[in-house]
Amino acid sequence: MKPRKLYYATICCLLGLFAIQTACTNGGTQVSDNQEAVEEEDSIVDQAIIDNPEYALLLIDSLEDKQVITEHKANYYRGQAHFKLGQDLTAELYYKRALTDDEIYREHPSLYYFVCDQLSTILTNKGDQDGAITIATEAYARIQEDTTQMGHYWTATLLHDIGYSQMQLGRHEEAEKSFTQAWNTLKHLASENPSYDNLYAWARITYNIIDAYTSTEQFQQAESWLGQGEEAINKMISSPECSAKTAEEFIGGFSTHKALVYIKTGKRAEAEKAYQHFLSTNYSKTSNGLIEHSEYLEQAERWEELAKLTPKVDSVVQSWEIPLSLYYLKTYMKPYLMGYLKSGRKEEALKMAERMALAIDSVDSYERHHNAAELAIMYETQEKEKQIAEQQSQLQSQRYLSFLIAVVIILVSLIIIGYLRLRSAASLAAKNRELKQKNDELTLANKRAEESSRMKTDFIQQISHEIRTPLNILSGFTQVLTTSGMELKEAEKADINQRINENTHRITELVNKMLELSDIHSKTVIERSDLVSSVQIAAQATEESDIHQATHITFHLEYDEKADKTIRTNFMSATRALALLLNNAAKFTKEGSVELRIERDKAASSIVFSVTDTGIGVPPYEAERIFQEFTQLDQYYDGTGIGLTVARSIARRLGGDIRLDPTYNNGARFLFSLPDEQ
Repeated sequence: MKPRKLYYATICCLLGLFAIQTACTNGGTQVSDNQEAVEEEDSIVDQAIIDNPEYALLLIDSLEDKQVITEHKANYYRGQAHFKLGQDLTAELYYKRALTDDEIYREHPSLYYFVCDQLSTILTNKGDQDGAITIATEAYARIQEDTTQMGHYWTATLLHDIGYSQMQLGRHEEAEKSFTQAWNTLKHLASENPSYDNLYAWARITYNIIDAYTSTEQFQQAESWLGQGEEAINKMISSPECSAKTAEEFIGGFSTHKALVYIKTGKRAEAEKAYQHFLSTNYSKTSNGLIEHSEYLEQAERWEELAKLTPKVDSVVQSWEIPLSLYYLKTYMKPYLMGYLKSGRKEEALKMAERMALAIDSVDSYERHHNAAELAIMYETQEKEKQIAEQQSQLQSQRYLSFLIAVVIILVSLIIIGYLRLRSAASLAAKNRELKQKNDELTLANKRAEESSRMKTDFIQQISHEIRTPLNILSGFTQVLTTSGMELKEAEKADINQRINENTHRITELVNKMLELSDIHSKTVIERSDLVSSVQIAAQATEESDIHQATHITFHLEYDEKADKTIRTNFMSATRALALLLNNAAKFTKEGSVELRIERDKAASSIVFSVTDTGIGVPPYEAERIFQEFTQLDQYYDGTGIGLTVARSIARRLGGDIRLDPTYNNGARFLFSLPDEQ
């Protein structure tokens, strides 16, 4: 299940702004002229952020220069504007600056809690779950002192943030406790004061809790929350203030969640009923409804229906003008490709593959431009901070020197002047050493950045070559098949069909590798619920890699009888990792042999798959670097340099590991270990 990060972030933002507005409204009926002026400026900035975030940044700078708004409030607004622009890295920087001196907490508590909520969301989206929990927990500790209605609201919101991060970290029991406490708090708040605002907050947080479970594939636990979700949503839509559009949105979205939960827990009748209920709503015909519809069909593996719906969904997504990125390819284009492939629509699948291939250059260009823009802003901000720090340091030094001069005149001027000179010289030497060290570090960092940029450029060029080659083959056969009056023998047709399938598979395999690359730094443990034998894993990996059909090598499979045992793992993921090792061995062995051997390491309580080849080998000092993404020791061989990276990531998330055997020097030997569990 794909995590709906953008959706989750938007909802948290809306809830926070709603809470701040409520706090201001409940603050009293009499407002001073100064407060009215401040609120008017706030309203102008808020509207500018919504309409034109780039213009809003200029407006914020102007208001801060004129001292209309304080520095910490300007940083809060800058964080909002950059978040709206999709520049999470810069938004994170400004939000952290807004929290530095605690002034925002003393003057605007609701803004403080909103910033903590937003910062926790940004850190969650970029995978820093521990950082997100730390921010939310610090704010949660403070809100305990607030027993007002607003205090209860922020208590529940921050607990929800903590629970969401705990869920992503796999700490499911802790997340369940956080979610339960947050839900009970909002239910109590809505019961005591059943205003539409309280009912909406209760329903939305409940919806997010269910989404947190489905996004981490905890469908059994998600099912236990469906009743609570219906309770909260029904209470909200029964309010006279609830618009028909909002009610349709909640009912439609909740129905797709129910259908997904039921289909994943084996309750097909209930799933179909929920799915049909979703289709009967007007929400299912909206843009967001179409997106949720396609997500459900993908997860339910209803490929034929997904293929039929894809043109509509694709049209909606393209109308949003979302910048091309790997996230875009994975979230939108991959499901379309899979729908076409699984439903046997090869022509549409080929066109989608061509779009994905052409999008790669745009993805690289956009991400380089986007990252460069964010880094430029960060650099400019850091330069400003450096200037301010230098000015403050100079001012402090001047005061200190003035005091010392007065002491020197009163006491022993000559001794103190000499002491100051010695101390100044020592300080200067220390600063010079520190400056040299920082310069050395900066030089090293620049070299690393240049190397990273070069490797990514090589990767993009290699990907383009790898995709264009099979596309050219498919294009050629397409022209042959569509040529008027062309007559082919059955053998020729069979050969063309086989080569079309092979090259379509080659493109799909390459796209899958690229998508798998986005998960290589994930710490999420892969669920190990399959009981399979080690020999079965080896046989399936051999079949998927096609190594037994290679004509340039001799392949052997051997195993110890003690190693032929059933283990608990994830069959598909374990097979994928081993197949990548076999593909790697076949690619770097022009002539010779490849041996796959299965052994049991009793001391380490593991099953070890050793893949040994007689190819070009790997120097011992490169034993770790070859597992870094985009790394290719020999540029004369085809490939993207990500196969070993993906294989090791999968192995470690299965509780095992992949390493190079440095003692073997007749080629290369990779050792893939899996826990010996049942």
